[in-house]
Amino acid sequence: MRFRFALRLVCLLLASVVTSGQSEFSTPDAIFINGKVITVDAPFNLQQAFAIQADRFVAVGTNERVRALAGRSTRVVDLRGRTVIPGLGDNHNHLYDSARIMRRGLSLDGVISSAEALDRIRIGVAAAHDGDVVFTTVFRLPGATLSIQELDAISTTVPIVVPRNRLSAWLNTAALRRAGVTRESPVFQGVPVPTDSKGNLTGQTPAPLGATIALLESIVPAMTDEEEERLLRAAIRERHAVGLTSIRDLNLFPRAMRAYMRLRREGALTLRVSMGLAVGADDKIEETLAAWGLAPTFGDEWLRVDSIGEVPTPVAARSQVFTNVALVANRYGWRLSPGVHGGSRDLDVALDAYEAADQERTIVGRRWVLEHVPAATRTQIDRIARLGVVASVQYLGYAGGPSDERDVNLAPPVRSLIDRGVIVSAGSDFQNGPTSSDNPFIPIYFYVTRKTGSGQIVDPSQKISRAEALRVSTYNYAYTTFEEKLKGSIEPGKLADFLILSDDVLTVPEEKILSIRPLATFVGGRQVYGETKSF
Repeated sequence: MRFRFALRLVCLLLASVVTSGQSEFSTPDAIFINGKVITVDAPFNLQQAFAIQADRFVAVGTNERVRALAGRSTRVVDLRGRTVIPGLGDNHNHLYDSARIMRRGLSLDGVISSAEALDRIRIGVAAAHDGDVVFTTVFRLPGATLSIQELDAISTTVPIVVPRNRLSAWLNTAALRRAGVTRESPVFQGVPVPTDSKGNLTGQTPAPLGATIALLESIVPAMTDEEEERLLRAAIRERHAVGLTSIRDLNLFPRAMRAYMRLRREGALTLRVSMGLAVGADDKIEETLAAWGLAPTFGDEWLRVDSIGEVPTPVAARSQVFTNVALVANRYGWRLSPGVHGGSRDLDVALDAYEAADQERTIVGRRWVLEHVPAATRTQIDRIARLGVVASVQYLGYAGGPSDERDVNLAPPVRSLIDRGVIVSAGSDFQNGPTSSDNPFIPIYFYVTRKTGSGQIVDPSQKISRAEALRVSTYNYAYTTFEEKLKGSIEPGKLADFLILSDDVLTVPEEKILSIRPLATFVGGRQVYGETKSF
């Protein structure tokens, strides 16, 4: 099965590569003038204008120079002094999973309490027919919880599933029973399902990501292809609305990859996606990779293979297991992108494994990644730099809510990483919690100010400049996916992915960075978001 899926992926992506040539330059299709164009090129030039033909920038410079290129059919767009930046990337955006849990099922949007959520669920159960499963959108109220007793009080016969985030859900007894899980047999596919001290089921999902996904798939009806594509398109439009033109979607199982492939084949994919492969259990890595005839960087500018996703993860108690994962991945030509979810000890486990892999076959230059990189020490940063590892950072202590300080002590030391020569890219880890947001101006704001949602300053010595923060979210993102020669800056020959902003990110007061929004988002020269079509 894995082999057949891999073969189909090879055929589709190879066809995409072959047909993605660039037409010869004659006259531009459009020119944009009278702007402040922050190119994010190597010298970080500011320009006034640029020209586009097909999906590429063909000229960048002064108004006079770019105007001179216009032909009779060239569209002229007056930016009226607006600021333009390259399209923004999110290095860790769980788009597929978030579409699945935030847009499908009984809506819990806008609920203000657990009691209101239960009332909505009660209405859904009352309308259910025999054999139906009542499942909801993600319950995003910070601090709110639901218990199996509360859900069982609504129904012990109709299965109820309430996602907490993309990684877990609350379930009633009927839902667990549908998956074959009971008090007498509290396991699913050999994985223990949480119970309390008396052996009663808690209604929570098992810890391993693969087990949770399989458990929920055994309860909730599968999406049709049409439903899946509709949800993905809606989620992609939301990304464009906040200024995202590229993402890395990690931990994708074959069904999710097939959905992206269908959108790509239909010409409906307007967001550039780099896909991380979900391996599942640690001991399945060789079995999984042996069935794949491709590796990271395979694909085109719309859809490509990125890495083995953030699972398996390095854990201090199982260091040898993770080292074996790194060795096997390296032998098959893959790179890792594990989530370092713990502290310094887990980061050491990851680095030990990377160094062991490097001894067999160097990983330097192959851009292995570490996700999150919490509170790295100077020695750890030196090890990261020596291996040429990319630091994919997401700061969750400012996650779009009024105050979320749980990860204050894990804020990544971006200044120290950059000063040591490490390539750092930014992202959101969306959707990984009730207050998470993939607004790309949140990491720009935090890395410039080091200010959390409650106003606390976290290690101001790690502040970076606005220019650096822009590079982290544009050019460095492209470097992370081996595409820095293709996108990430506004330069001739690169893909015309760019944003027209409401405010100048380089000069607006710091506190206003959070309120910057795109007036228009362009991907490959095509406007994919905008309040008007005036641009």
